[in-house]
Amino acid sequence: MESFLPFSGIGFFIISFIFVIFLHLFKNILNKFVSYKTVIFLAVVTYIYFCVPESYELFILLLYVYIIYTIFVSNNYQETIFPMIVIAFPMILHKLEIDPIFKIIGISYITFRTIQAIVDSHNYGKLSFMEFTSFLLFPTTLLAGPIDRSYRFQKDLKKGYENLTLSNIGKGWDILVIGVLFKFVIAELVAMFWLSKIDENSTNLIDMINSAYSYTTYLFFDFAGYSAMAVGLSYMIGIFTPMNFNHPYLAPNPQDFWRRFHITLGTWLTDYFFKPLYKYLHKFKYLKNRKLLIQNIAIICTFLLMGMWNGLTWYFIFSGFLFGIYSSIHNAYVLYVKKGGYDYFTFFPEIISINLKRFLMINAAVFALYFFSGRVPL
Repeated sequence: MESFLPFSGIGFFIISFIFVIFLHLFKNILNKFVSYKTVIFLAVVTYIYFCVPESYELFILLLYVYIIYTIFVSNNYQETIFPMIVIAFPMILHKLEIDPIFKIIGISYITFRTIQAIVDSHNYGKLSFMEFTSFLLFPTTLLAGPIDRSYRFQKDLKKGYENLTLSNIGKGWDILVIGVLFKFVIAELVAMFWLSKIDENSTNLIDMINSAYSYTTYLFFDFAGYSAMAVGLSYMIGIFTPMNFNHPYLAPNPQDFWRRFHITLGTWLTDYFFKPLYKYLHKFKYLKNRKLLIQNIAIICTFLLMGMWNGLTWYFIFSGFLFGIYSSIHNAYVLYVKKGGYDYFTFFPEIISINLKRFLMINAAVFALYFFSGRVPL
């Protein structure tokens, strides 16, 4: 059964390619009898029922979040904090490891997608049950994203069979192949011949540095590979799932790094947590005229949430905190330069300056991700 989970084995690829071939061969016939939206809905429900272990728990979670979604959206509920908490309740219990019943695959991504759908319903309208189900449980993005937006997903569903073209198969195939190369070749080689050879309990400085760089390398190729496969296969099905990575280790600063690394999570947190929190903090009299302080408080809280979203263990949270500190320092430095302060990087020629920034950012990211790995011998 595990080989049928998204991108976990040959079984998933076989049934996925069969579905892609079926869609493209019979799209003209299907178009006369059944909508594309219905076909995707039936395919998603069938896949979850037969291929996902303990699928009934996933369907129960789906009904739970859909009922809440319907109540708040149908009544044009303006305040979003309360529904967010109610929606996130099962995920919180999952993170706290209170009861095995809440060990539901994809629960974090389902939670974030539902919150987004509620918040954006004011501007984009309500999803039907079929659209909601397909959006939340879409197999390629179920376990590890990317975190799509409901209105974008809905747009693809409404286009019907229009996106089922040979051109999109070709684009999807190219992205899928890169993902397979990253995850199943490079990441596996890194894990086998580098990461696994290191004693993660060693307190020798060289071993710790080696462990940090090997894990960061493995994480990138594994996660970027998974994301690319999700995007590529989605394209072949007619769903234009957004890209999740864009050369993150070429980023010269923390802000640019999170525009390139796990892009959909970063933009989600910016839109649905950072911006509302930043606006809310202006209500406090002490903070009202302290824009930089407000920004940095919101930044650090956002990255702490990112850490806790991965798990309520100290190394996830501390890793998020480190990224928050990096972003706050960069934010303060940018403001300092804007106000006439000397930009110390201009001392060097531009080519050296940009690569020095990248060097600093890469090593800062490696340090934070080393804690994220849980391999730090403390």
